[in-house]
Amino acid sequence: MLNDPESIAMMEFVRSVGTRGIESTGATRVNYTGGLYNVSGSTDDPKHVPNNNGVAWKQLLINYGINGQCYVTNANPGGSHPDFSVGGHMTPNQNGVVATGGVCYLMPLCHWHNSTSRNGVLFSHTNSNMLRLSGYMQGELALTFQIRLPSSEPFALLCKKDGEWSYRDLSQAEAKSFDALPSAIRPEHYILIERVRGEETLHYIRDQNLPV
Repeated sequence: MLNDPESIAMMEFVRSVGTRGIESTGATRVNYTGGLYNVSGSTDDPKHVPNNNGVAWKQLLINYGINGQCYVTNANPGGSHPDFSVGGHMTPNQNGVVATGGVCYLMPLCHWHNSTSRNGVLFSHTNSNMLRLSGYMQGELALTFQIRLPSSEPFALLCKKDGEWSYRDLSQAEAKSFDALPSAIRPEHYILIERVRGEETLHYIRDQNLPV
């Protein structure tokens, strides 16, 4: 039975998508100067980077050239302010609510400011470089968000190996080769996703091996 937080989130992702296609998403570097609040319900943010593909929210910021210390300039803890620990999901909505599929912002935060005990606190910041995330799902893992970013490859594979989840894009030929693998040498747990392009790119779960 899979009972670690990331695997549970993967199972919930599969249940939520079902047989319908889930829309693509986006991350755009923007300048935003207004006050922001912590998003309520984004605590499934993975706290580690299993590989170098940039699967954590922090790494997603770094991939877009956004790095440095925690942005928040008010409501600081005593003593020296901690460094950039996580990619914090932010919203101008005081109640912290972001609708599924809606828009929020991602900026460098320390663990202290990213805590749910700071929900409802208006954060000021002088550094305005951050990511505008579209197609956001509350509580979504960075992995499942990132597979929905634009890609030239038609497939993506999420798999668990050595206790950690990772993903990679697959070509048509690679997906066909994976499908032909004997079950004995496939990853123990995986989700194969196809990107179907049209007016809007949709993502469909074509195969999975999870206890759902």
